[in-house]
Amino acid sequence: MGARDKEMNRRDFLKIVGISAAATTAAWAGCSPENNPVSVGRAARTAVPTDRMTYRTNDKKGDRVSLLGYGCMRWPTLPSPDGRGNVIDQDAVNELVDYAIAHGVNYFDTSPVYVQGWSEKSTGIALKRHPREKFLIATKLSNFANHTRENSIAMYRKSFEDLQVDHIDYYL
Repeated sequence: MGARDKEMNRRDFLKIVGISAAATTAAWAGCSPENNPVSVGRAARTAVPTDRMTYRTNDKKGDRVSLLGYGCMRWPTLPSPDGRGNVIDQDAVNELVDYAIAHGVNYFDTSPVYVQGWSEKSTGIALKRHPREKFLIATKLSNFANHTRENSIAMYRKSFEDLQVDHIDYYL
């Protein structure tokens, strides 16, 4: 087969795009509110199961990790009392974490720089209310401005303090 045979002509390309568009449209038609048991503004028709999370086992550590992890980059915020910026809505974060854990999520991913530097502290407050064996914490070394060894160690120690844990399960 020559190089020219591997090229796609315009007609073949448009056929593939047309078929893909038709398939996507058909799939989305099945996602309409009439066919969807959970849609905006409506409660679920049945209770959300709390016993159906899928887990994978980390071969190196043996951790049983929920297939669905919780990214803590966008915690809900409220206007700051002083009128300058926002603060994390800790009550909402607590509710979100409680709901996630109740439904089998055990992997929480955060960073010292998420939500203007408040994510680890807020995540730590919410998770501290649960037994440590119920969750796994992943955080990151995020020293973008000062790459010194001392600054990296200080950031590492601060993560332990803010997360209120004695160990970090995954340090990225």
